[in-house]
Amino acid sequence: MTDIEIQQVGGVLRLTINREDKRNALSVPVMQGMLDAVRGVADGVRVVVVASAGERIFCAGADLAVMAAEATGLEQHEGRGLLAKLVVAMRECPVPVVARVQGMCLAGGTGLAMGCDVVLARESAAFGLPEIDRGLWPFMVSALLARHVSPKHAMDRMLTGDRFDAKTAYEMGMVSRVFPDETFDADVEAYVANLADSPPAAIRLGKAAWVAATETPSLPVALEAMQAQLSLLTTTKDVAEGIAAFFQKRPPQWTGR
Repeated sequence: MTDIEIQQVGGVLRLTINREDKRNALSVPVMQGMLDAVRGVADGVRVVVVASAGERIFCAGADLAVMAAEATGLEQHEGRGLLAKLVVAMRECPVPVVARVQGMCLAGGTGLAMGCDVVLARESAAFGLPEIDRGLWPFMVSALLARHVSPKHAMDRMLTGDRFDAKTAYEMGMVSRVFPDETFDADVEAYVANLADSPPAAIRLGKAAWVAATETPSLPVALEAMQAQLSLLTTTKDVAEGIAAFFQKRPPQWTGR
């Protein structure tokens, strides 16, 4: 049994952190395994799901044992950089990356979740940035917080380390949807299945355009880029199929072309 389980069923690629006894902490092998999997997404993959073993903890953040190891400072620094590389890889991934947060999501685990395109949380899940309690600061996670929540909310959470529930995380902009505990598994599977059945060409071009737009400070430049992407998408066979299916009142058959 490995610390990271990678399984593809149909168009869904699942990356499961399997370190329940270590609170699903982010070790170097876990981050490297996820990074390699995201970078190597095959043509048949339509959605990537980031999950973890057990019910209580999604991810407790970085493995603090790494910081106390005998590795040199440079080696530890490079190890921590894997999370940054993973987040960038998830943004550059041509398919949606969905975080399945079933339990506690702390510190770097919060960064892992926010690095995904969509965060689906169980109602009883909880979030927190407890680094301050250990004399640390969520430096890398702060870069993601700045892109998701207001400065006042972000600073409050980083300064206090207080935990907060999934509903609060949703209201802050850290979570996409909150599902009831009783139907969480079914709701997540239905959501993922819907993404897997979506038109792949539109998803691929749309996600790339969205990422580019969010990183473009000038609105006119962003709008011009979006116009170009729309024109490009309308040349695909999927768009022709989608329109034909609409008028023929039948389900569309996507080919990704």
